[in-house]
Amino acid sequence: MVLGVKAQGDKWDLRRCVEFGLKNNINIRQAEVQAQSSEITYNQSSLQRIPSLSYGLTHGFSFGRTLDRTTNVFTDRSAMFQQMTVSSNVLLFNFNRLKNSQASSELSYEADKLNVEKIKNDIGLNIAQLYLRALLSYEQIEIASIVFEQTKAQYRNTRKLVDAGTLPELNAAELEATVARDSATVVQAKAQAALDKLALKSLLTLSADAPFELVIPTIDQMLVENILAIRPEDIFETALKTQPQIRINDIRLKASEKSLDAANAQMLPTLSMFGQLASNFNQFLKIPGGATVTGEQVTGSYAKTPTGLLPIYAPTYSINFANRNFGEYWNGYGKQLRDQFGQGIGLSLNIPLFNGGSARANADRAKLDIKRSELNIDRDKIQLKQDVYTAYYSATGAHQTFLAREKALTTAMRSFDLATKRYDVGVMQTIEWLTNQNNLTRAKVDKVVAQYEYIFRMKVLEFYKGQGIKL
Repeated sequence: MVLGVKAQGDKWDLRRCVEFGLKNNINIRQAEVQAQSSEITYNQSSLQRIPSLSYGLTHGFSFGRTLDRTTNVFTDRSAMFQQMTVSSNVLLFNFNRLKNSQASSELSYEADKLNVEKIKNDIGLNIAQLYLRALLSYEQIEIASIVFEQTKAQYRNTRKLVDAGTLPELNAAELEATVARDSATVVQAKAQAALDKLALKSLLTLSADAPFELVIPTIDQMLVENILAIRPEDIFETALKTQPQIRINDIRLKASEKSLDAANAQMLPTLSMFGQLASNFNQFLKIPGGATVTGEQVTGSYAKTPTGLLPIYAPTYSINFANRNFGEYWNGYGKQLRDQFGQGIGLSLNIPLFNGGSARANADRAKLDIKRSELNIDRDKIQLKQDVYTAYYSATGAHQTFLAREKALTTAMRSFDLATKRYDVGVMQTIEWLTNQNNLTRAKVDKVVAQYEYIFRMKVLEFYKGQGIKL
């Protein structure tokens, strides 16, 4: 049976609802983003164990009194300079700080991936609950519609008998009022079904006006395990192994322990090795273009002559400089780089003496994270056991209620058949017949509600047994 909006191509069974919901639910997508972020952190922590390598280039112009890096002599001439370095650093020993940090990041990544599965399980269970609620709404529409048609048929028959003078007008009036009430019940059932379907569409992140037609199997096709063959302690033991939350807590505890090891290593010495390659280039912006004699000056030396000592003079010059063109700036570039090429290698030992207590605080926080993880494990195991036993006793109660409702329906059907026969021969008042009809309707609704409740409770138990969500 298929009920819902037209669009024959948009039929949704539980499997399609669950698959679509798991792909598009916002909470799941947020958890996936968190898992991707954890993966990035893990990949980064892995790369931290690889030697670092960097290249540096400095290019500029100097004016005024500066150091010529190619000759290590101070000069007043303006120049273009360039420095290049290639450096590397490799960590030799740090008491496994990076190794433990990487292991902690990897475990956190695994926990976040499992958290995605946990949220998927929760969303799948919620989808199944809303799907079954929508199915129940359609069953109630069908029951209300059948009762409405029965009441209308009974009213037509009674109207004929009243018109023939066989029955009083009161009988027809009572049935006419019941027809109106039953019609309102059908309208209310359809409105409730629309609301239940809207809630399901919302969980699936479908637009409220999107075509959405539910495929409704007959209730007898929804197979469930016999509750009498189930032991809650067995379900709990299985749930401990299959439920993601329990595994998440175990993994997060291990991650916290690795974080503590990494935090303790921050308070210990670190030994690393470094290496560097470097070269320099320097080119004056102007080149000498000749000299002009501008005068003379005493040198401080004297020449001996017959007339005495005469001072020795030397000419003074003014050096003329010509601007280089841009292409000339690079003359001798390769030769200078080769001549100025240098290398360096060494070891570096870092001993933390005092760092504001940050290393100790990190270790203390890691210890608290371990305690928190241990408490989470205990809490979630207690909660899981309570949830499993609650689900079991709820399923047991739903099963007993369903059996009682089934028996009550059988009794109500027999009573209604007898009442209808008595009413047809005129030995029962209309109000008595309506009472029997109402009892039958209520028994049908109660039986369907109890059956769907039992099915859902059993599906919850199947979920804890790791069997997934299916009808």
